[in-house]
Formats: sequence, C-alpha cells, structure tokens
Amino acid sequence: MKVFSRRPLLFLAVGVMVSTALLAACGGDDDDDGGDGGGTAVDVTLSEFVLEADPASVSAGEVTFTASNEGEEVHEFVVVKTDLAPDKLPTIDDGSVDEEGAGVEAVDEIEDLASGDSQDLTATLDAGNYVLFCNLVEEGEVHYKEGMHAAFTVE
Repeated sequence: MKVFSRRPLLFLAVGVMVSTALLAACGGDDDDDGGDGGGTAVDVTLSEFVLEADPASVSAGEVTFTASNEGEEVHEFVVVKTDLAPDKLPTIDDGSVDEEGAGVEAVDEIEDLASGDSQDLTATLDAGNYVLFCNLVEEGEVHYKEGMHAAFTVE
C-alpha cells in the first residue's frame, strides 16, 4: 500500500493564502480622484488683478480648489453659486460683492491668502454656474471690481 503525504497540499494552501493577501495589500485605488480623497482638482491662480481656474469646468461632486497667491498683495478666494455674470454680482457701498445678495448662494472661501502661499478648499458642488472671485478691498482698491473674478461651471 502506498502512503500519500498531505504536506505538499498544506504548503500549496499556505502559498495561495499568502499570495492572495499580498495581492490584496498591493492593490490600487480604483477611484478617479487620484487616491487622495479630494475629488476633482482645480488649480486657481490669484495675482494683481487676475483670477484664473484650471480647468474652468468640472463634473458635479467633490472638488478641491488649490488657490495659489502668485501676486504681491494679500488675496482671498470666494466660491458662490449663481446664474449672474461674473462682473454682475450684487455689491455693497464699498464695491465689494454682497456675498448674501440676491441671486448669490455662498459656498465657501479662503480668507487672507498671503503672497506666495497656497491653500486647499474642498467643497461638494452640484451642477450649475458658479463665480470665483477675490472680495478684498484695500486702500481703495476693490479686487472684484479690478477684475479678480472668473466663471466656473459644474456639469
């Protein structure tokens, strides 16, 4: 009578389990957000007196804006949802945007971004039209009125 050893089967079973565990640990993140959990990335450049967003249109969902102040003055970054044109937002007496005015829905903002600094702002955005702008007023200069605004679309 021939005796069969079960030892090779045991080694095979252990090998399969170890291989499966290693493959699971090395598996990638299948999300399209780059694996950082920050959603779609948008680079925003602020300077005197320009605000540019790249890209200017994204899909609805979580969006992470990285606002970089490449200017010499302090700026801020404000996001509002609105169907108004970027240069037609309601203003108050000093010329800055009335962030609670008619036709404007405030989303979020980064205040006082110093020259050379950058900061992230993450928001969940529904489909629609938005305006991105700087709302600072310094020494008679109204950054919004000087042209620091841009249309932004979420599809």
